[in-house]
Amino acid sequence: MNGKVRKAIGLALGAGAARGWAHIGVIERLEEHGIHASAITGSSIGALAGGLHAAGRLSALKDFALGLTRRRVLSLIDISWRGSGLIAGERLGGLLDEVVGGATFSDIQIPFICIATELGTGHELWLRSGELAPAIRASYALPGVFRPVRVNGHWLIDGGVVNPVPVAACRALGARMVIAVNLGPETAAGIAIQNPPDIASSDKGASAPSLTSVISAAFSITQDRLARSRLAGDPPDISIMPRTNGMGLFEFDKAEKAIAAGREAVDRAMPDIERAIAVL
Repeated sequence: MNGKVRKAIGLALGAGAARGWAHIGVIERLEEHGIHASAITGSSIGALAGGLHAAGRLSALKDFALGLTRRRVLSLIDISWRGSGLIAGERLGGLLDEVVGGATFSDIQIPFICIATELGTGHELWLRSGELAPAIRASYALPGVFRPVRVNGHWLIDGGVVNPVPVAACRALGARMVIAVNLGPETAAGIAIQNPPDIASSDKGASAPSLTSVISAAFSITQDRLARSRLAGDPPDISIMPRTNGMGLFEFDKAEKAIAAGREAVDRAMPDIERAIAVL
């Protein structure tokens, strides 16, 4: 790939909780095809993957993800009954600090924008200066699950609340061609076909779905509808949708499956990517 093309390509990495491990596979496979992004934006889990890739630490994130088991996931959950989120997030935050090592946005190798939502106003904020780790923590601070994070005097929550797939921010970094990774459920005739199993089964009987399944489904529905609206107004040049059907939003121990789905999604999209690159 020539330098002109390389400088034109941006990656917009979407929100999607545990399904976001697919971003690792997407980035790896794109680079194996010789496609190296010169600009990256991310919301929520997309900010985590994008920020660590921009800092040259994607391999550390992959090792962490593949090392997760259900027991390990539970050990990282520090329940907070009195705070503004069910999980304090200090254990995960400590691990992130170790990996990032105090890096700032000016230290990273690839220009990067981290999307967050200002709690008081609902404004979409583009974080692109200062320390990297707090910005990433703010972007994945899912309301009700993680505590809001204070950055530059603002209380911030998950970027996916306002912009699940940040295409416009990617173009603002100078990308002429934007590859968006949308982790929303695959759809058929506009109907989501990816639902938590116990919700689907409860439709056939009298048993009610579990609390986690209700939260997961509500988040998926909201994110999917918002992503469709935002992408219709500012469509990417290429949209990649990893097939993670049957994987719950909080099944972080299934990283191997999600990473493989990301790699397969790139291979399916390569004919479209090559055509788009040819006209740059």
